[in-house]
Amino acid sequence: MKFGRILLNIIRPIIYLIFPYKVTGAENVPEPNGNPVILCANHISIIDPVFLLLSIKRHIYYMAKAELFRGRLSTWFFAKQFGAFPVRRGEGDKDSLNNAERIVREGKMMGIFPEGTRSKTGKLGRAKSGAALIASRTGASVVPVAIKTAGQKVRPFKKTHIIIGKAISKSELHIDDANNPDLRFASRLVMQRIAQLMEGN
Repeated sequence: MKFGRILLNIIRPIIYLIFPYKVTGAENVPEPNGNPVILCANHISIIDPVFLLLSIKRHIYYMAKAELFRGRLSTWFFAKQFGAFPVRRGEGDKDSLNNAERIVREGKMMGIFPEGTRSKTGKLGRAKSGAALIASRTGASVVPVAIKTAGQKVRPFKKTHIIIGKAISKSELHIDDANNPDLRFASRLVMQRIAQLMEGN
């Protein structure tokens, strides 16, 4: 993935020129010390994953829709250079869930958009249980991130604010009991923390 990081550094000034962004709370991202971490953000534009990759020093691994991996070139680019892996949404894809768990258990940072899809209105939607389930199985803490911009529409030459909150522990999420995790509570709490970050800045 060395080429991917080099590419990010090359395009950073170009992205910033066209889509300026500000980062707050970068110090809240845990250091890569082996503790499992999941980054959870709201989703308002197609370039949200790029914003997060440019905002955080640690590499972020993402699930991506399976259609992006149909060709050799796209597979090489997304999988080999950025560590992304395919998910077949709506099909109960156990392989993608297992991949996500493995990545988190290895001490890497997993990026998940809990809503599962981009918001067409910019308003926060209801979180799916995937992030909470992975956190419950791995013991990962969850770092909430708010992506905020005027009208919640990312546009060229309009600043986007990336606000990173403090990590939420598995006990706060009520998922410390792996045999009986409260996935609904955890999912709601993550979205509440994201909403608070949006309201506070």
